[in-house]
Amino acid sequence: MSHTHRRDGHGRRRGGPDQARGRPRGVWGAALALACAAALTACGPDGGDADAAGAASDAPTSPAATPTGTGTPAEPAPSSPPPTSAAPSASAKPGGVARCETDGLALSLVANGQEMNSKYFDLRLTNTGSEPCDLLGHPGVSLLDAGGKRVGEPATRSQDGTGDGGAVRLRPGQAAHATVKTAGEGVTDGRCWPEAATLLVYPPGSRQTVTTADLAGLKVCGDSFQVGPVGDRAP
Repeated sequence: MSHTHRRDGHGRRRGGPDQARGRPRGVWGAALALACAAALTACGPDGGDADAAGAASDAPTSPAATPTGTGTPAEPAPSSPPPTSAAPSASAKPGGVARCETDGLALSLVANGQEMNSKYFDLRLTNTGSEPCDLLGHPGVSLLDAGGKRVGEPATRSQDGTGDGGAVRLRPGQAAHATVKTAGEGVTDGRCWPEAATLLVYPPGSRQTVTTADLAGLKVCGDSFQVGPVGDRAP
């Protein structure tokens, strides 16, 4: 009996470890199988969240923009603004005729007699150009000595002569006339300016001058030196 007891005890000792090893293997296997089943249920084929993938697939997608042809804008480009007109040319003079310029004028002075203690001279501006031109207003008149220095003072303006203040149109070869007046030497007791060598004239509206050395005997006396507006005929 004692021998059998030892054999059974030995058998329990031999079988105990087998059972001890077998139980854990069965428990872990069952747990692993359950975990895998849960994983297969919850995971999609690519390992993503199946529910999230379904929700994403059910969500509406925004329509894609329609592509346009290569190099073609989706909408027509705005047209370029119309070109601006060229700057207007300088306005023409009244009647389409330009003012007479000094390079197209010749100056001369002609003695025109004496009356009421005054001496008169006809200042002429002749159009030497090939086109008509206009003059309007009073010329500027001065006297120069032989060295080019001014003698006395420039002529003051008067209304003597045939000019009425309007424009004078000169065809080629025609002259405008302005009256120059001074006091007679005899009534001034000889109080006269020194003799001049050149008559210098600014045509009306011009900043340039024309000159003549032919003074026609002009000698200013009594500090009286006047010029009238241009007219279309001699006084």
